[in-house]
Amino acid sequence: MTWNEWLTEERFTLFRSAIIQKQFIQCIIDHTRPGVEILETGFGFATTTELLRDLGYDIRGFDIEKTAVTNAIKRYPLLNDRLYVGDILKPSDYPLVCDTIIHQGVLEHFSDEDIISILKLQSQKCKKIIFDVPNNLRQNIQDEGDDTRFESPQFWESMIEKVGLEYSRYGRTYDYGDELLPDVIKKYNSDFMKQHGRSSIFVIQGEK
Repeated sequence: MTWNEWLTEERFTLFRSAIIQKQFIQCIIDHTRPGVEILETGFGFATTTELLRDLGYDIRGFDIEKTAVTNAIKRYPLLNDRLYVGDILKPSDYPLVCDTIIHQGVLEHFSDEDIISILKLQSQKCKKIIFDVPNNLRQNIQDEGDDTRFESPQFWESMIEKVGLEYSRYGRTYDYGDELLPDVIKKYNSDFMKQHGRSSIFVIQGEK
């Protein structure tokens, strides 16, 4: 599925996103102070952006697709003046400094070289980076966009280590009967999710 087709589909309502992204959003809440400045790079449908705005965060975001900005503001008018077109690899598209940079489902569309460049750039712009990527444990890969990479958690660790940044790794969602798991195991920071979650969540210490 092309990126433009992905953006124009009505697939991510706030209700669905709140359920699917509960672990990622909880990780952000646990690692940021209420009301801090957050920048989402590559916000896509902007459901995470809107959910965090509703939780009281001073959140802004950019996406390389103008369609994403237009559609997001139409869906969520309170994000008007908070979203803009920007390139994740372009330093001038970032604010001078912010507390936390987040992204979900973004880095897996870039080459190794670009991943390293993005992490280096973002680490210079914030105190913390929190990102979520699908990994090679995922079973349903047909529902993803074109050219999505499904790398191991260890691959992502190696990318971060090449930049020389400190990090913690967590996990999200289990493909083999998630509804049967007790709540304590479903938490993003459980040992089970770290080892078996189909997405990996990283919390990285920035340089600011």
